[in-house]
Amino acid sequence: MLDNEEKFELELKRQNSVRELEQFFVTNKVDNLLEKIDEQKEKIVEEITKFAQDHYKPCKWNKDGEPINFEIKTTPLVIDNYFFKSIVPITSQEPMYNAEKLGMVFDYYCFILAEVNDKIGQFPSSLTSFCKLAGITMYTLRSYRNSSDINMRVVVEKIYDQIGDTNLTMSQLGMVNERTTIFKMKSQNEMIEKEQPKININIVEQPDIERITERLNKYKQFSTKKG
Repeated sequence: MLDNEEKFELELKRQNSVRELEQFFVTNKVDNLLEKIDEQKEKIVEEITKFAQDHYKPCKWNKDGEPINFEIKTTPLVIDNYFFKSIVPITSQEPMYNAEKLGMVFDYYCFILAEVNDKIGQFPSSLTSFCKLAGITMYTLRSYRNSSDINMRVVVEKIYDQIGDTNLTMSQLGMVNERTTIFKMKSQNEMIEKEQPKININIVEQPDIERITERLNKYKQFSTKKG
C-alpha cells in the first residue's frame, strides 16, 4: 500500500505529465511538436502492449481443461477512458488550435486508435472521442468546420470524412453494429437522409371536358377508319 506522501508524488507526477501534453500540443511551436509526439507514441505503445498482456485471458479449453484460445477481456468503455483521456485537463481553458496543430492531434488520435485495434480489439473512431482527446467540444469542432480559415475547414472536413468512412467500413465488415454505427454517424457526423422532393401540382384552369372528348372521338374515328 502506498502512503500519503507516495500518493501525493504520483498525483503530482500525473498532473505535470498532463501539463506537458497540454503545452506541447497547444502552446509550443509546430517545429517542436514532432519530436514530442514521437515520444508520446512510444509511451502509448508500451501502455497498450502491457494492457493487452494483463487482459489476455483464456476463452476456450480442450477436453483436458487446457486453454487453447485466448482473447482480450475488456470493454470499449474501458478503452475510451484509459487511452483517449484528454490531453488538456477538463477544468482548464479550452485550447484554440490552428489547422496544423489540430491535424497533428488527429494524427496522434489515429495512431492510438490503430494500436488499440491491433492489440486490444475493435474500437470504432468517433468525433466525440477525438474531441475528448483534443480537449475541445463538438461545438468547437463544428465552429472550426465553418471557420473563415480555409486550411482549418479542409482539416476538419478530412477528419469528418475519415471517421465517417472508417465507421461505414467497419459496419459493412460486421466489426461493429451497423444500426448503432449509422445512428451514431447521423448524430455526431451530422449525416441526414435525403428527403424525397415534395411536389405539389396546382391546376389553375378547369380542363375543357367537351373539347377533350371531341378530340378523342376524332382519334377513334381515324383509328377505326378502313383504308
